[in-house]
Order: sequence, then C-alpha cells, then structure tokens
Amino acid sequence: MYLYCFARSERAKMTGGHLLDKAEGEWITDCENFVSWVGDRNERADSALVLLLPTEAAVKILIERVYPADIRFPVIQVTPDGKYAGVLRSVGYNTHDILSRICSIIGCKPLSTPDDRADFAPDLKKTVTDYKMTALDQDLLDQTAEAIKKGASIQVYSDMPLHMAEPVLDTMSYAPFIFRSNQKRELCQAFISSCEADEPSIFITCSTLPEVESYGKCLVLIPRTIAVGLEIAARADAEYAVETVRDTLINHEIDPRAVATIAVSDIARDSDAVGKIAESLGCYVTSFDSRLIKAVKVPLNPTYSGAKMTADLCTAAASLASDNGRMLIRRAGSKNSIILTAMMKRGSIVLTE
Repeated sequence: MYLYCFARSERAKMTGGHLLDKAEGEWITDCENFVSWVGDRNERADSALVLLLPTEAAVKILIERVYPADIRFPVIQVTPDGKYAGVLRSVGYNTHDILSRICSIIGCKPLSTPDDRADFAPDLKKTVTDYKMTALDQDLLDQTAEAIKKGASIQVYSDMPLHMAEPVLDTMSYAPFIFRSNQKRELCQAFISSCEADEPSIFITCSTLPEVESYGKCLVLIPRTIAVGLEIAARADAEYAVETVRDTLINHEIDPRAVATIAVSDIARDSDAVGKIAESLGCYVTSFDSRLIKAVKVPLNPTYSGAKMTADLCTAAASLASDNGRMLIRRAGSKNSIILTAMMKRGSIVLTE
C-alpha cells in the first residue's frame, strides 16, 4: 500500500514515521493543497490518506480540504498516540483491508469494521418492495444490496423524480443522476455504458431500454408507478385487447411491467378483456363511478385554458388513478375496440427513509 500521511505534533509525526518505515508512502507538507498533492500523484488502488490527528481536527480537515470528487483514496484517521485508527471516508472494496494493515503495523485498535456501513446504509431491497419494483436480475439485486451494506457507493440513473430522506448520509451510498423526459437518448447511452462498466450501477426507469447481450453489473429496476385508463368496446376480443395494450405501451417507450393499475368505469370492470389485460400486466384493476369520471377536467392542450377543459373516459380514469399525475400517452390504441391513456402517478420515489 502507499500512504499519504499528515501530522502536526511531534508525537503524531513519530507514529507516522513508524508507519512509513514499514509501508510505502510520503508526508504531506502542504496542508492548503491536499487535492493537488494527493490527487494526481499515483493511480495505485491500495493508496490511502492518513490523518494523524485528533478526531475533531481530522474531521475538519476532511470537510474543508478533502473533496470527495477530487480524491479517489480512502481517508484513515490515526490518533497521534497511535492507539486507535478508523475510517473517515470509505472508497472501494479494500478500504478496511488498508485499515487492518495500518493497525497491524503500529499495533493500534481499529474503530471501524466492514459492517459499520450497514448501520446507516439504505436498504435497497426494502425500496424495491415498497415500490413493487421489478428487478430484471434477482441475483444482481442481492449482490448490489449486499455491496451497499459493505460500503459501496452506487451510481443511480433515472428519468423519474428521486428523493433521499437524509442526503448527507445517503449520498455516501447513492450517487444519483437524473435525466429529463426529453433526454431518452442520453439515458440509453448511459445504460449501454453502465452494462459494460466494471463498477455496479442501478437504473430506475419505467422506460424501455436498449437490448444488450449482458447487463453486466447494471441492475435495472422497474417501479410500478403508471396508471392506464381504458375505453373498451363491449365485444372486444380479450387476446386482441391484451396485445393492443402491450404494443401501444412499448411503441410509446413504456415498459409494460411499470403499470400499477388499469383504471376503468364501473361498467367495464367485469369485462373479460379488462381482466385479461390486468392479468397479463400483473397489475390490479381500479374502477370509478361514471359520475366521478364525468366530473374530471383535464386541459386539452399543454397550455392551460379555462375554456378548453374536458376529459374523455380513459383520460379521466387515468387521472383519478394517478392522482392527476404526468401524462405519458393520451388516447392511443385501436379506435374500433380499445383506447388507452397512460399517466405516471404523482410523487417521487423515496430511495431511503
């Protein structure tokens, strides 16, 4: 391993000197320029920044001098007397291996363990369950969730609103990248690159993604957040209706596994076609009284106009089921038998609690 050591007191320098006698490394002599001193000097994966300072001073240095985006190495604190050492910033899978080697050299007690991150790391599997997400690879979900508990920082890509309950802690585990609705090309490019990358990543989206030979370490999660309102003819063929709905969603770049509910009028609820569609999509059926549907007002155009407010049956049903969410499709399908409107439910996905 290669260590960049910083100390102020003579006692701390003696401890650091003993450490550097047994390990490769150097002293940092310019406290004002931690980033330029450490950031560009080598590419070794077993490098670390060692602060031989009391905890208060080490944390202050970490906050004000060591920027996470600029330094790629773990940050280890060693008390000046050499009795204790702990992880201030974990980077990569070998952070605790480096800590163990430091402790073995100077005979100090480790204050950090590989299981520490599990005490505050988010529970990815709980998020998947809460939002009824479909994981395209269950084994990869297990591996990614375990990696987060062990201290991995995972890049999260999405074209949906994401929220973190405690950003200061949660950004230690998740690095979110949010794409706007008009950035589908950029989302797909990021997906292809992530499938080829060595580092794990997560994609949370209701959109269809490009076909790839292998997902690699890219975990795709599809949350059920879409309500589909239907207008369906009384004699519509059930199999044809299923095919029409699935094809319409895919043609509009919506993954059918993202549908949470089929919204219809009370009259259409018992239709065989509606039941088959819900069964095919793995979702439930929500029905509304016709009077409630008629009372819904939805703008005909993106620009609001009070004089141009109306709602067809499928759009009104989708609006009610999604709590007046974001419109994705309006009145598409087969004019002779089935028409649908798709809306994303209001609100954001809370990644952590």
